[in-house]
Amino acid sequence: MKANVVKYLSRSFRAIIKGEFLLRLQVDKVFMHILWLFALIWVSIWLSMKIDATLMQVEKNKKVLNDLEIYHAEKTEELVRLNRFSTVQSKLEQMGSPVNLPEQPATVLVKK
Repeated sequence: MKANVVKYLSRSFRAIIKGEFLLRLQVDKVFMHILWLFALIWVSIWLSMKIDATLMQVEKNKKVLNDLEIYHAEKTEELVRLNRFSTVQSKLEQMGSPVNLPEQPATVLVKK
C-alpha cells in the first residue's frame, strides 16, 4: 500500500514537472467549467469590494450630513435670536443708533 502511494506521488511529481499533471487528472474535459467558476469567483470578489467601498462612502456622507444638519440648526437658532425685537433694540442701542421701536401704531392711509 505504501509503495503504491509513493509510486503515485513520484509519477505525479514527474507529471507536474513535465506539465502533464492536469492531463493525467483528465481536467481537460471540464476545463471550461473550471474557467467559468474562477470567473464567477473573481466577479463575486470584485462586486463585494465595490459594495464595501460604496457602503464606506455612504457612512462617510452620513457623518457629513449629520454635521451639516447640526450646523444648519445652530445657524437657524442664531437667526431667530437675532430677529427678535428685543435683540434688535439692544443691538441698536449698543451701536448708538437713534432708531427706536415705534411708540404708536402706524397710520393707515385710506384712498378716497
